[in-house]
Amino acid sequence: MKTSKTTLIYLTLLATLMLGAFTLQVSAPKPLTVNVTFYPDTINLEAPGWTTKLVNVTLWFDPGKYDARDIDPKTVLIEGVLGPKGGWKRTWTERAWEIKNNPWVLKFNVAGSSLIDLLWMIISHENIPGPVATIPLTVTGNLYETLGALPFTGTGYITVYMSGTTPPPPP
Repeated sequence: MKTSKTTLIYLTLLATLMLGAFTLQVSAPKPLTVNVTFYPDTINLEAPGWTTKLVNVTLWFDPGKYDARDIDPKTVLIEGVLGPKGGWKRTWTERAWEIKNNPWVLKFNVAGSSLIDLLWMIISHENIPGPVATIPLTVTGNLYETLGALPFTGTGYITVYMSGTTPPPPP
């Protein structure tokens, strides 16, 4: 009789744990999808650093409930590390991003040298062969707190030209 009571207790605990885990997974908000483009979308990694001073990043939602005015620009990062012009920082100024003529489009610039460093790190880490590769870059962020700070994610692509050898990652 003791064995069946113990078994019943363990099964009840297991069921409770599984239900709790399922509830946590269901309650986590699913990230919204944002469209992403880079300009220029092709970079020669062998060119001098001054040739790509800034890269313009454009984000927009498909028509629907949200638009670019809902994005909290201070949360936007490329590959979780690269923010706007400031390089590897998460600090933005109001002039670092813009919503001008089209309220559905958020544009910001990243330092070309920082983006090139990030691309080299991805190439080195994933052992991507040259001389040409198309590299996906994921942009993440959140909407403003007033909209529940819902997360969003989107992927854009940059084609890179490089030699067969990659430099070591930047310090």
